[in-house]
Amino acid sequence: MTGNKVGRDELPELVRAFVKHDSPVGGADATRAGSALLEQFSRHVRHVMRTYPAAWFATGRKDEEGVLDLAHRSFTTCARVEKGRFPFQGRTPFYCFVEERFDGRTVRYHSFYAKLSITREMMRDDYARNLARDPVLRWRADLYRTVRDHVRDHMEELPQGRGLPSRWQLRTPGLRAMRPIGVVEARLQHRRERNVTTIVETALRDCGPMTCSRLTSLAEAVLGTPEKDEAPAPILQATTGTQLGIRRAVLEAWKDLDDNDRELLGAIARGEAYDSLVVRCPHFKHKVAVTRAVTRCGKHFMARIASEAGLDNPAMPKGIRPKDLLELVLEVLVEVVPDAVSMSHGSAQ
Repeated sequence: MTGNKVGRDELPELVRAFVKHDSPVGGADATRAGSALLEQFSRHVRHVMRTYPAAWFATGRKDEEGVLDLAHRSFTTCARVEKGRFPFQGRTPFYCFVEERFDGRTVRYHSFYAKLSITREMMRDDYARNLARDPVLRWRADLYRTVRDHVRDHMEELPQGRGLPSRWQLRTPGLRAMRPIGVVEARLQHRRERNVTTIVETALRDCGPMTCSRLTSLAEAVLGTPEKDEAPAPILQATTGTQLGIRRAVLEAWKDLDDNDRELLGAIARGEAYDSLVVRCPHFKHKVAVTRAVTRCGKHFMARIASEAGLDNPAMPKGIRPKDLLELVLEVLVEVVPDAVSMSHGSAQ
């Protein structure tokens, strides 16, 4: 995927323009460069995510909001987060692209399409977090691995082309009468089949070649999806706000903090003990002062988030300690203000 003009790749030029004007006083040039580059990111992220299910997105939904959320986070990472691995070697991805004079194809490869690209790396992290929070997703992932391992060991692979998942078929030759997948599903449900291997082999015998994902969906329909374990209520319901809105609220709340409170949040993010913070920062005379500051900051962020989400009650959620809330907030904060964790006292911008 190249730029809009035939024969001309605009992406390297947009990256250079953004890096050149990216400063607190960048003005209109910085805004134009950033907007054009973000538009490119949204387009390529949309292309990358087309084959991924909803479980791979931080929002838990594969929709336009999921595209924008991932595009904004990927853009922010490329602009602000220094990466130690090749080819970045301690530089932000955008700065690396400019220094190494990468062409558009190489920029897209490292930003979106490589297995270790910035975008796919973030999607894997989102998926891992979703698995940790949702027992049904973990069950579904285990089911997929069971299906995948079985077809790899016992079936014949039928590649579909670059960028498409392989289909699988029985190794046994010969003609077979094909049946609609709905009929096969109903028959297996009627028999109350519980063996995943039998479900997979029956589906391939009666329906023909299928992908691992399609076989997993069929197995789930036959076995039945387990009930979710009772989990603590989320801090915000998914319908009351958006990921983009929450990040905006966190950023505005961060701007309202004074240097001492910013230093406190940075210390929490780095895992610094309260005793160490008291010794290092004269503003906090004892551990009780630190605890009070944590509670105050937690309420401050909660009020901003509640306002953004349209909630009537900005109180702390039941069962959530102020420090627990701040740790969740910090996961968002390091995306929108990557320097927040490393800032020293009095240097917050």
